[in-house]
Amino acid sequence: MARSKPTSASRALALAAVLALTGTGLNACAGAHNSAAEIGSCEVLARYTPKDGGGGTVKIATALTGTEGERFEQSMERFEECTGIDVVHEGSDHLEENLRGRADGTTDWDADLAVVPQPGLVADLAGKDALSPLSDVVGANVELGWDHAWSAAGTVDGTFYGAPLMASVKSFVWYSPETFARAGYEIPATWDDLVALTDRIAADHPKDGVTPWCLGMADGGTTGWTMTDWLEESLMATGGLGAYDAWANHTVALDSPSAVNALGTVDSLLMKSGHVHGGRDGALSTTMEQAGQQLADGSCLMMLASSNFETMLPAGTIITDTKGRTGEGPSSTPTVGGGVAASDGTEAYSGTDTSATAGAGATASSGPPASVSAFLVPGADDADGGPPVLVGGDYLVSLRQADGTSEAANAVMDYLTSAEWAQQRAELGGVATANRGVDVSEVSSDVTVRATRILQSRQSVIRLDASDSMPSQVGTRALWTALTSWTAGELDSKRALAQAEAAWPDE
Repeated sequence: MARSKPTSASRALALAAVLALTGTGLNACAGAHNSAAEIGSCEVLARYTPKDGGGGTVKIATALTGTEGERFEQSMERFEECTGIDVVHEGSDHLEENLRGRADGTTDWDADLAVVPQPGLVADLAGKDALSPLSDVVGANVELGWDHAWSAAGTVDGTFYGAPLMASVKSFVWYSPETFARAGYEIPATWDDLVALTDRIAADHPKDGVTPWCLGMADGGTTGWTMTDWLEESLMATGGLGAYDAWANHTVALDSPSAVNALGTVDSLLMKSGHVHGGRDGALSTTMEQAGQQLADGSCLMMLASSNFETMLPAGTIITDTKGRTGEGPSSTPTVGGGVAASDGTEAYSGTDTSATAGAGATASSGPPASVSAFLVPGADDADGGPPVLVGGDYLVSLRQADGTSEAANAVMDYLTSAEWAQQRAELGGVATANRGVDVSEVSSDVTVRATRILQSRQSVIRLDASDSMPSQVGTRALWTALTSWTAGELDSKRALAQAEAAWPDE
């Protein structure tokens, strides 16, 4: 592939905003999948052995830590055994810092490959000539399994630098079905219903310490990203897709009236007294993991988090479908938290109803919930097609090397972008995918199954997380910083978004 150096870090925004995948329904699998059991045979993996006979070491850097990092490493174990390639994984909270330092020549940190969580960062690194174009083999793998819009997000000035690797549905509200059932709460059908439910929960629990929302924003140097998800969800619901697309494409300013109104709506939803533990200060000092603990112990009842949030839930948490049912049979496997993952929750579902489990209660005083599930953030109205869904993705890149990309690194990239790896990783749990080569019948968690079906379906109305695709000095710096100050009460909605707008680079 010919290399063309990008002229602007904002080039990724050309696709950014609109991943509107609408069409004829769920696609057939892009190719024959191989289950984790089938991949146990080296015959399936033989084609990934480099032509030079295999061997070598490939260092891959990611932001995957904890359970996510462990499962990523597990997904590569059989590949290593069969190909002789040693895949060294470095999961770090400082991935972006390391990548930028390498690109700027200010550090001797190095890796062969990286998994980048924002397409905007892919564009930035490509603009600094820090990436090598991906091979035609990788391109063919992606074309086979993923909708074009996903690969377009990793394409900068016509050159393919970032291959979609994992995806998530961000528009999930995690909750306890049995708690809702006992309290008489229903899953909201519209955004107005969500607002009304929030107020009702707060009114039902004036003094017992139970809040409508769990909110964790503390995340070191990346504090603030949680609120970008809230802002974008609110903008889609209150302003509509047209307003969201214009904001995401930067055809209107970040402090446009619709965005300011959307952030004001978030303020009334979350920042009223008693709506989150500790109010503004509590949100800023609470991590996502701590918020997940609050959800699991029933001290807050709803939490906006992506489909992969189950990997951050505390040990013993049970994942169910929206009716509180856990699966039975081979698809019922332990989750990361040591609980039981549910089956897909379809009409043919056969499982155990936990909504009346003894000891599970609607309030903190009557005991913690036995299980959690998730429902989609409702749209402005109860449209037949369902609400638009905010999604995110991780992108595989090849870091430019003086002597070129090694055969071993190419083999790793070939495998990571294949349907075989996507199936293997999906079966390990906690990660959804838009790869149409994955068979969800082998995936245990109901939330992950539903997320994958949404991502695979051309009927879904999907929008890529706008902040992830913005120039990174805006989307992952200025906007996070401004929304942190907004959460602290230091800036109002207009001033916060104007501060982020001021950081947008000149074209």
